[in-house]
Amino acid sequence: MKKQLLIISIILTIILVVSGCKTNSITETPDSENGSIGISGRIIEIVDKEHIIIRNEEDTSIYFKIDISGGMTVASGVDANLNPDNVITADVKMINSDTIPRETELVSITGNNSPDYRILNAKQAKAMIDEGGVLIVDVRTRTEYESGYIHEAYNVPLDQIKKSFKNITENKDDKILVYCRSGNRSKVAARILTEMGYTNVYDFGGIVDWPYDVEGQ
Repeated sequence: MKKQLLIISIILTIILVVSGCKTNSITETPDSENGSIGISGRIIEIVDKEHIIIRNEEDTSIYFKIDISGGMTVASGVDANLNPDNVITADVKMINSDTIPRETELVSITGNNSPDYRILNAKQAKAMIDEGGVLIVDVRTRTEYESGYIHEAYNVPLDQIKKSFKNITENKDDKILVYCRSGNRSKVAARILTEMGYTNVYDFGGIVDWPYDVEGQ
């Protein structure tokens, strides 16, 4: 009996260790020589001119609050080097990993790229839709979609984009307008579509900010 309990204990320990390693590998690279970690994400907010909030690109539920006061100046929320919605990679030192967002201090920015897709507000998207010749894509779940959607929008949930979007169109030059509930998943979907080779992708955020008519309610 004792032997069986010992074996079970060892198996559970191995499972916990392996699952912990997998969780860390999603968002952070291993510690470098100077004690920093590498992160990749999208700038979504600039706070008090001394911090930026970054959403992780792969797991959009994870955020980092980065102290940039030691090496960068941000005027009026935006400057030439740090624009909201840019995708950046950075080396940071972790201050507190238990907070939401995680508190970190900037060591250096290693990459700073404008997204390959374009960003619209609701008014601009509505004007394009009224002109015609666009594909509207709702990347929420089917249940969310059925609770209310924009007229003529295709429903392709985010986790099915890579596999199923070709069923909507394989023409890489089609104008594609993407939205979700609040604007989080639409950014990820737009990035995925550009990586798949689509050249006219527009992200217009979330349906919560859509002041026009919707169907299915």
